[in-house]
Amino acid sequence: TSLPRFFIRTKDGSEPPRDQLQNSFSFVSNKLQDLRTGTDEDVDAQKGDGRRLSYRWELLGEGSTQFVPRGLFRSQKRDGWPILLRIPEKKNRMSSRQWGPIYLRLLPGGVLQMYFEKGLEKPFKEFQLLPQCRLSHLKVESYSEPRKVLTVKVEHFSYTEKKRYHPKQEVNHDAEVEQLLKFGSTVHSDMEDLVVSIEEELFKLSVPHQQRRNYEEQELSLQITDHIWILMDTSGGVKERAAITQIHCLAFLSGQGDCFLALNDLGLLQFDSSYGFDEASEVWMEIADCHFHQCVNEAEFQRSRLIKFSPPDACRAELMRYKTTFLGCTEIPFSVKAVVTVQGAYVELQVFLNMSATFLSSIRVSDIHYPLCENVVIRVPAPGNWVKVTQTVALLRQRSLKSRMNRNACLGSITSADSQPVMQVSIGSVKYENVYSAVVWKIDRLPAKNTAVNHPHSFSCKLELGSDQEIPSDWYPFVTMECEIMGAVVSQTRVKSLGTVNDIQPQKHVTSWTRYHCQVEVEKKWIETESQRQSACMTQ
Repeated sequence: TSLPRFFIRTKDGSEPPRDQLQNSFSFVSNKLQDLRTGTDEDVDAQKGDGRRLSYRWELLGEGSTQFVPRGLFRSQKRDGWPILLRIPEKKNRMSSRQWGPIYLRLLPGGVLQMYFEKGLEKPFKEFQLLPQCRLSHLKVESYSEPRKVLTVKVEHFSYTEKKRYHPKQEVNHDAEVEQLLKFGSTVHSDMEDLVVSIEEELFKLSVPHQQRRNYEEQELSLQITDHIWILMDTSGGVKERAAITQIHCLAFLSGQGDCFLALNDLGLLQFDSSYGFDEASEVWMEIADCHFHQCVNEAEFQRSRLIKFSPPDACRAELMRYKTTFLGCTEIPFSVKAVVTVQGAYVELQVFLNMSATFLSSIRVSDIHYPLCENVVIRVPAPGNWVKVTQTVALLRQRSLKSRMNRNACLGSITSADSQPVMQVSIGSVKYENVYSAVVWKIDRLPAKNTAVNHPHSFSCKLELGSDQEIPSDWYPFVTMECEIMGAVVSQTRVKSLGTVNDIQPQKHVTSWTRYHCQVEVEKKWIETESQRQSACMTQ
């Protein structure tokens, strides 16, 4: 198979005539016509060479509307997952580790069953998940050139209290992490579904009774996380959205360990109006649906709307997850526009990202240097056969489809200083990941330092398809974007009161985040070439 040509230049550095390339690859335009789902619109005159035909496209394929969750639990009850297991399970200096294909099943009660293949009666291994287990973040790792694998670790967390004396005495609770299992998959949807399923099963696990330790420094930490899923059309309009809030707790308490938590719950205000005294401007939320951990006294919540719980000792647990009747902040902190343009054999993918200047005022943040968004990840779809990067590329001294801050990454001409990069970004880094079948654009934080909040950013990827590279007939492209914002801005969750029944109160820490998960429809444009217009005229 031949390598894709990304704006190949002649020996003298000039580009070949476009018509010579476009005439031989006119099937690309014909293939694009086959993907059309609506009727042709009027042909608009355009400056320069061609005319542009606008079509109405579908956003998603069958079954992909499940992007926006319907309930508190998002996982689909599947029989199992064909994945990879890292063996041996623990690192050993005397042996090398490798990936082995298995079939994994998850039973109620947090039991993982591993089979050599699907359909066997008995598993070769069973593993019981414990409340102290957590899942690591998904990570892309090398698997076999040029493919990569998406991995996740099952880790066991234990904590020890340690003293430090510089510059003054401090008491910290340090985590000791032990890796128990490591799974991988080349299909990101399988891995993401597995992670959600395991996390939901961990939420339902019961914590066995254990004697509490005595701590020199007691500590109680809460983490409030809003998750919001948004489905957007080509113009940035919201088609569908849903939000879920999770509250996690980590406690190091001596003695009885019974705790109470009061949120800005409208039901609590109606039960006891003293919580709203002298706070007429306070925002109150209304919990519509909720599910509690087994350490929470649910009957007490139904009676008084107070959350009374006995958290497990030195174990991070999800106290509750819930939905609110209304979303506190409906404004989106950014606007995303995605366009794919096809002209003959040339394909250009573009994404335009612009932060909202009015979003800060809507969430009542006055500091203009506040890091609005962090860990921004944008995935732009690109079929795998468009990016054929094999070991031959290294032999030919050609770069893979990779770029960072407009660094020249032109396949076939890395020695030419004036060659046009395959991909360009105004900020961050960009790289093609076969696991997602997409170009992944990563930005650490927005707005960037010394830039305005509404400063626009863009991504561009220009490709020239070869004769063996078609537009897949089942390709329904949409751009996905994920980012984090400090503060529970969607549910407007606030902690009114937090403490224990003991006389000595622990140190209390409360953090809150909002994680956005967005799907944006890609606008498609087809520009007719000169040769295609002449061919159409001759046909008429």
